[in-house]
Amino acid sequence: MEEEEAATCQVLEEKLYVAVGREVWKNISNLMWALENSQGKRICILHIHQPSPTIPVLGTRFEASTVDEESVRAYRGKETAKTDKILQEYLSICLKKGVQAEKLCVEMDSIEKGIVETIYQHRIRKFVMGAAADKHYSMKMEDLKSKKANFVCQQAPATCQIHFTCKGNLIHTREARVDEVRALSVLLSDFQRLVLPQIRSDVQNSRSSIDTISSEVLLSDIQEEPNDSSSLAFPCSGMGLNMMNFLINSTKLWQKLTIQNHEHCE
Repeated sequence: MEEEEAATCQVLEEKLYVAVGREVWKNISNLMWALENSQGKRICILHIHQPSPTIPVLGTRFEASTVDEESVRAYRGKETAKTDKILQEYLSICLKKGVQAEKLCVEMDSIEKGIVETIYQHRIRKFVMGAAADKHYSMKMEDLKSKKANFVCQQAPATCQIHFTCKGNLIHTREARVDEVRALSVLLSDFQRLVLPQIRSDVQNSRSSIDTISSEVLLSDIQEEPNDSSSLAFPCSGMGLNMMNFLINSTKLWQKLTIQNHEHCE
């Protein structure tokens, strides 16, 4: 009973973030899909605000950098007030559906980059955004038509599940790869614990120097081994043959980079 209650609380505490634009009528269908599929999760309306690069002065627009600071500040204040009013409209829609939502406004020049950065910063696990404008929807639509959607799909962290919708219909779901991320974290931990000490010892014996090499460099040059259901058991942390191959390849790469680094230092 306690486990069931804990699981229910976890679902209720987890937020479902929904990306919305400035024009409510263009985004309401996607918001409605999120409300209908929230499964008890709290809703957070996310808007990436793009500050206008120009400021109106006496009927003419000028680059913000060329306008006096007071005028820029005054105009930015109006932008903020208008954005807040728009977000209140979204919150009202949620309230009418019996959902108490919250809002999050992030200022950034690029909408897609703002979304990705927000997912990282807030560790978002559930996210909904448009796959394309509603006018592009068709019954056969399966691909993401929006450049923003494609960017987010490719660049957002693997731990976030993203639903891409269009005209109130689910077009594509990019599933979270939490298990892969955890497995990778464990693998890197074992690599550092089992392999690096031996390499450091060998390098010290040969009077070579080692600089810290980031895990990203290692991973980018190592080919992923195919899955093998018949992998042999490896005594360290339950790793199989594929993990052994990973460590072997990692060791070779580390030694190679160490030699290159040593030659570069000389």
